[in-house]
Amino acid sequence: MDDPFDQVADDTIEQVDRLREYLASHGRDSEVDEVLRDIDDTMGDLERSIVVMKRSGQDVALREAKLQGIRADVLALKNQSGPSETDEPQPAPGSTEDPSGGLANPFQAQILQEQDEHLDSIHKTMQTLHLHAQTMGQELEDQGQLLDELDENFDSLTNKVQRGRRQLEWVYENNKEKVNDCCIGLLIVALIVLLVLAFIA
Repeated sequence: MDDPFDQVADDTIEQVDRLREYLASHGRDSEVDEVLRDIDDTMGDLERSIVVMKRSGQDVALREAKLQGIRADVLALKNQSGPSETDEPQPAPGSTEDPSGGLANPFQAQILQEQDEHLDSIHKTMQTLHLHAQTMGQELEDQGQLLDELDENFDSLTNKVQRGRRQLEWVYENNKEKVNDCCIGLLIVALIVLLVLAFIA
């Protein structure tokens, strides 16, 4: 399963590359400023996710390096494009209309749509992970019950073996004298037979 952090970071890098191509042909305008703000927000989310992963003990060196590279690209892009158009009214966040009432730049609309789709993908990934965790927890609980049943069956079998051994010992002790008497009687009979044979011979 792909790392959600890498997915967002890769999409941000692709977004920066597209914005660089757009600036080369159109220059900086209010729509570009809006996209740059979205990228800054995304980088803030990535930075916060790194902080959370650090607290959980994960190795985040590669992720930090990747985020640093994105920041450097964005800074170079801002310096290349020049100052923002602060004297023009900005559209409301998430709006599809520009200040003049027309439709927003198709580039920004595409970026916003891709971000929404990616957020939906991350949400589905988190739901899948949650379901996997629940399934694993249920399986561990079932295995624990099986181990308890095996332990009970083993104890029961041990008790039966011990009872059987005690019964065998009791039978042996009670019949030990009878077995000895039988052996003595057989020896006497054999001795008599030998004496008779010897007398006849």
